[in-house]
Amino acid sequence: MIDIEPLRFAWTRAGADTLALGRLHVPPGQTVFLHGPSGCGKSTLLGLLAGVLSPQSGRVRLLGQDWAALKPGQRDAFRADHVGVIFQQFNLLPYLSVLDNVTLPCRFSPLRRSRCQSAGGVEAVAQSWLGRMGLSEGLWTRHADALSVG
Repeated sequence: MIDIEPLRFAWTRAGADTLALGRLHVPPGQTVFLHGPSGCGKSTLLGLLAGVLSPQSGRVRLLGQDWAALKPGQRDAFRADHVGVIFQQFNLLPYLSVLDNVTLPCRFSPLRRSRCQSAGGVEAVAQSWLGRMGLSEGLWTRHADALSVG
């Protein structure tokens, strides 16, 4: 599912590497727990895996697709169909509820919407994900900006 060939990423051309990784392969169905101190590159790695960032060297493949082989619009479409990253603080629309933020990608991807429909509906799938993440049901209808960032 995820295949990384030795890569490096730095926020500036002259800057030190923010992230340098060797080879990493994560097969489908495997769960990975990403942890580390603030500033160690966790969010940067998620950005690379989601094709939002491009490494200075190395390769990142998701579901066999090399992000570097796609044009920007193709990356956006592939991301809409196959990637879901819910950050603790960033990239949530503050005026939408938690549930609405989670279901929002289905508005941009017919493929994703179709997969959810065949699994019980968009809202049911989103509720299942939120439940598995341990977010209490009482928080699902709160606006994102009303939640703690902790």
